[in-house]
Amino acid sequence: MNEPLPKPELLDRLLAAVEAAGWQTLIVERSHPFLLRLFKREEQGFLNVRIYVWNCTSGGRNRPADEYRVQLTGVVPKVATGETTLLLGWHEGYGVFVGFDIRKHKGQASASPSIQVKEASLLNAHNHAFSAYERANGEIAVCFCPEFIVEYALNLAKLHGFTAEDQAEVEILNSMDEVDEKEIMAKVRDRERREVIASIRRRYREHDFRRRVLAAYSATCAFCGLQLKLVEAAHIVPVAAESSTDETVNGVALCSLHHKAYDQNLLSFDDVFRIEISAAAVSELRRLNLVGGLASFQRSLKSAIILPADKRDYPAKPYIMERRRVCRWRP
Repeated sequence: MNEPLPKPELLDRLLAAVEAAGWQTLIVERSHPFLLRLFKREEQGFLNVRIYVWNCTSGGRNRPADEYRVQLTGVVPKVATGETTLLLGWHEGYGVFVGFDIRKHKGQASASPSIQVKEASLLNAHNHAFSAYERANGEIAVCFCPEFIVEYALNLAKLHGFTAEDQAEVEILNSMDEVDEKEIMAKVRDRERREVIASIRRRYREHDFRRRVLAAYSATCAFCGLQLKLVEAAHIVPVAAESSTDETVNGVALCSLHHKAYDQNLLSFDDVFRIEISAAAVSELRRLNLVGGLASFQRSLKSAIILPADKRDYPAKPYIMERRRVCRWRP
């Protein structure tokens, strides 16, 4: 059984979750409830998020064994204008959050106010990244892996707006690793809900692809060997191409610099995994007088990409050649 985390460590879990979601954070208020400002590096605008968070613990001796609870102690939840308000529990053992509808709990106060959650939903989120279920009072609770915290915050009202009559749609949220775009289109009639579920599905695919590719390459850039938490999962055949897939063999781990160079066709690798610099791209950079640092850039590269330990995860040669075709690689 994991010990409950103090508030500073719960804040650390929130900050790590936002980072895993690909966003950045400014801490506006460090005391609980925390106020965080979320933003993306290259995008304008930001999201002010007020977060009430407690540990999610077992229900106690006199409660069902599969019941967990979040005790709303120390502060009474409320909603402020201009802020997105999250009411969360964190389960350290499963490594997931559970989110409740703040509209149903604002002002909730008693000797020991608590909200119950079923263990099965926490486990489902741990295994499948996302999970939703109807509580006894009709409220939809949402459990999710840390990488989904921003997606949850952006779609808060719509996610908690599901009801018992929307069971088929809720079941889609519980099977993100199995459902596809066609099934979402067929089963979800409401346009806004369809967009929300499709957005979560896309996020799931990104999360799953990134997890598998970085694990295959030990979070190491295949071009230069860098780690330092600066490594990303890159598709070999770009996502925009109809021939692209989310298979691990259509992925390669690259640091931020080499990922961008790969996307810009400055770098590539061939079907025997040799790294190549495009002479045509370098010639164009010379014409623009933009070759500063080229020599050190070249020295940073391996002769061939660093390959995964498992041969089954090696980049697939058909995908390598397809990328060179669709991206119009110029040697």
